[in-house]
Amino acid sequence: MDNRKLLPLIAATCGLFAASAHADQTNGWFVNGNVGTAHYNATVDGVGTGTDSNTAFMLNAGYRDQGILGFEAGYTNLGSVTSRDSLGNRYKLKGDGWTFGLNGHFNFNDHWYMSARTGGFVWKLKATATIYQPTGSATYRGSQQSLGWYAGVGTGYDINRHWSVGASFDYYEISKHGYDFGTRIFSVGGEYRF
Repeated sequence: MDNRKLLPLIAATCGLFAASAHADQTNGWFVNGNVGTAHYNATVDGVGTGTDSNTAFMLNAGYRDQGILGFEAGYTNLGSVTSRDSLGNRYKLKGDGWTFGLNGHFNFNDHWYMSARTGGFVWKLKATATIYQPTGSATYRGSQQSLGWYAGVGTGYDINRHWSVGASFDYYEISKHGYDFGTRIFSVGGEYRF
């Protein structure tokens, strides 16, 4: 067998042993928070309507058993995006929601880790349009909410039994009535374990 094919298997096996040895340090309750950039990518009935980005943040709390797999619940603010057309009309869209799902923390050694998360996303989008007319301006507001999903991966460094820092990539899916918003978040954050 080609040795290059064995390398991923060896790395995965070592990672499992390392995760087992380090499990006692990441057991129990945790809270974490991230801040980063959300990149909106919107489509209406399958047709792309453009992309935009803004600041986003996430707050989570949960519990891990054996320092590997657990559950989490939290809040995600996807920030807002704005645009203006050639007539001066202004449009703003902002989103947020509540998350609930599974959370994993896998250690390669005593400090370096990889994380993964996935679950449901109870989202809400709020839209505001300010339309300028000859008689003045009018503002229209609307909102939609439903259940979507999220998933993410990350990596970082366990400073000690209680604290870790890291970076992650998360994806939030929002879809309803032909409108699809795929929001990617690149963020950095920290975690505290009780």
